[in-house]
Amino acid sequence: MTPSAASRNRQRTGRPSWSGLAVVVEAMVLLLALVGSLAVLTQLFAAASVRAQEGRQLALAVSCATNAAERFAANPAEAEGTTEQDGMTTTCMVTEHPTAQGTLYQATITVQDATGSEPLYTLTTSRYEREVE
Repeated sequence: MTPSAASRNRQRTGRPSWSGLAVVVEAMVLLLALVGSLAVLTQLFAAASVRAQEGRQLALAVSCATNAAERFAANPAEAEGTTEQDGMTTTCMVTEHPTAQGTLYQATITVQDATGSEPLYTLTTSRYEREVE
């Protein structure tokens, strides 16, 4: 019997060859790498979603603070108070500083979300009104 005939007989007995085992191991390693990559990508997409929500919330807070600052610029004496808009609470605190020629109004505008934990955005602005002679 020749050596090649002996190896063919061994292959017919049902034992897997080394090359077949290598393919199975390689496929398992590839599958594990794919699962690991999917896990990392899922975490990245979840973190990106959270950041996007925070960004939308901050943009809304800036919009609410800008609206309050425009009301203050139009009439500083009547701008003080609290307003609700789009689930945000905007508080405007106005202080007056009289001078010889007029009055300096300063406003601190704070925007909080519905939970009211800590301020999302704070804006400080001022306006000077000359005294009419």
